[in-house]
Amino acid sequence: MKKEIVIACLLGSALVLLSGAPSFSQQITGTDVSYSVEDSNVVVRCSLNGPVDKSYKVQLVLERRAMSSFKMVPGTVTGDIGTGMFEGQNRQIIWHLYDDAPYGLDGNDYYFNVTTTLLGAKRGGSPWGWIIGGAVVAGAAAYFVPSVITKSGGGSHLPAPPGRP
Repeated sequence: MKKEIVIACLLGSALVLLSGAPSFSQQITGTDVSYSVEDSNVVVRCSLNGPVDKSYKVQLVLERRAMSSFKMVPGTVTGDIGTGMFEGQNRQIIWHLYDDAPYGLDGNDYYFNVTTTLLGAKRGGSPWGWIIGGAVVAGAAAYFVPSVITKSGGGSHLPAPPGRP
């Protein structure tokens, strides 16, 4: 009984330490996203609020209200998309619609989701969490695994060979 409590405490503390692992990106959603069709292009306008003079990765996804599983990443796009410094108001992404969908799209319930990732932002945790958590897990494994291996498994062993004739 005591060993089970110790195992639970060690694994719980390891999970807490590992959950604070460092992350090197931060998601920011574009605000005031709107679009208009101009000639054969779709112009998506949005505002990207975040730290100035930072590098971002901007992604565009076309979604549909009537079909929640519909997600299309436009391939032929120009403007404030990709990796660069795109923070600010009235940003534009131009999608060359007929290059990706030569026959157009049926329906009128489409909308765009603009997601930006702030590159190089470090948040949460520290590498010490990984080091200490790994040591705790390794210590628990070294202490408890040999006793589990040597215990009788209750029917998991092969039967003794038959006697010689």
